[in-house]
Amino acid sequence: MTEDRPSGQFDFLILGGGVAGLTAARELLRLGQRAAVIEKGADVGGLARTVVRDGFRFDLGGHRFHSHNPAVLRWLRDLLGDDLLTVPRVSRIKLNGRYIPYPITLPTAITAFSPLQGVQAAASYFLARFSEQKRPDRSFEDWVIRRFGRAMYGRFFQPYTEKVWGIPGRELSADWAAQRIGLPGVWPAIRHSLRPAAQPPATAVSRFYYPRAGFGMIPQALADDIRARGGTILTGTTPTRITAVPGGFEVTLRGPSGTQTWCAAELIATIPLGALLRLLASDSGGEAASRRFRLNYRGLICVFLALDRERVSGDSWTYFPEPEFIFGRTHEPKNWSLDMVPDGRCTSLGVEIFANPDEPVWSWPEAQIVDAVVSQLARIGWLSPEEVRDHWLLRLPHAYPIYDLGYGERLAQARQFLAQWPRLHLLGRTGSFRYMNSDGVIEDVFRFLDARFPAMEMAVPSLPEEDGRWA
Repeated sequence: MTEDRPSGQFDFLILGGGVAGLTAARELLRLGQRAAVIEKGADVGGLARTVVRDGFRFDLGGHRFHSHNPAVLRWLRDLLGDDLLTVPRVSRIKLNGRYIPYPITLPTAITAFSPLQGVQAAASYFLARFSEQKRPDRSFEDWVIRRFGRAMYGRFFQPYTEKVWGIPGRELSADWAAQRIGLPGVWPAIRHSLRPAAQPPATAVSRFYYPRAGFGMIPQALADDIRARGGTILTGTTPTRITAVPGGFEVTLRGPSGTQTWCAAELIATIPLGALLRLLASDSGGEAASRRFRLNYRGLICVFLALDRERVSGDSWTYFPEPEFIFGRTHEPKNWSLDMVPDGRCTSLGVEIFANPDEPVWSWPEAQIVDAVVSQLARIGWLSPEEVRDHWLLRLPHAYPIYDLGYGERLAQARQFLAQWPRLHLLGRTGSFRYMNSDGVIEDVFRFLDARFPAMEMAVPSLPEEDGRWA
């Protein structure tokens, strides 16, 4: 849906209609600010969209919502009400021909390998304790080997990580390991397996929240509230130029109504940083900065299968690290909510292929990709080709920010370059180039509002200082 409004002055223009942009717009309106959202896609939601095909509902990758922050959970319950479900998390990873619970814990990890491999892993760990402690935490590989040993790295951590990111573990920053591996070594892992923490790491929760009709209910509820409050959302509209002017910014937009220029006192960007830099006026140096401070994103191909069978597995997610599989992860939407399929006699699968636009699989015809996925799923006994009722495919070029070596320095330089415009703000996973879960994105918006309007009575929850989980 596209809404037309005469060119005029806003307090805030927001580039990008994902969860970050929509949350910012809704909460700014609640604070009495004039806000508009610009989204180049036909629908709002970004990576949090739920697509509907012939009664089947699919998320782009399957998103769970979990937070230890009561204020964020109250906010979400207020937004969705009775449509917010609590779902048990059942995740497994396929290793050595077996499916074991994931994230991996030491007791179950031992069962995945032979006694000889277990001895090798133990020996490798003790060797690392004596020989690797001076190893600097520069890369993902360094971080893991120092804490778990080379054998554990090669068997557990390396295959899936390299499949997801498309680069060797030695080229991935140690920041990724520190952020996503919830337990920083073997002994903490043993202690956790014997006595789990009251608040487990975000990667290891046993239950999560999920909207009844798909994760896209969150951005849709935000969009509905924005419009009800008199806010503006333009879809199918692409920003083509950003110019800093006295008192704010002028943004040139191209959409179904033609080209127009909108003005705002402040600008919030939730779009990829490189795209933002290239939008800045030619005399700003933004184009050169986008090349100099290049930040990389990982792409994702989503294959959606509608199946004539009642269930494939009991998993929320299943992970496939082996290179023989074109895909890296699957999820079965019916296991999250029965409303994700048209009736109980059928089910569906969301299949994720991690790839970038410069990789061969990205340019394969849809039929070739689907045939490869179906044949591999049939080979492991998950389905038969005759059960595939229909299929759909989406390519997402900017799914995840890649923490490759040197990204931190480049990100800091890009932020320093953009600091010359203090009324230009970066928010969300894509805009701020931080790998955040959905609750982290919402916290990011709330912290921005707390800092931007310290003297106002906030209409949003007051949150504590960032605790490092999203850094």
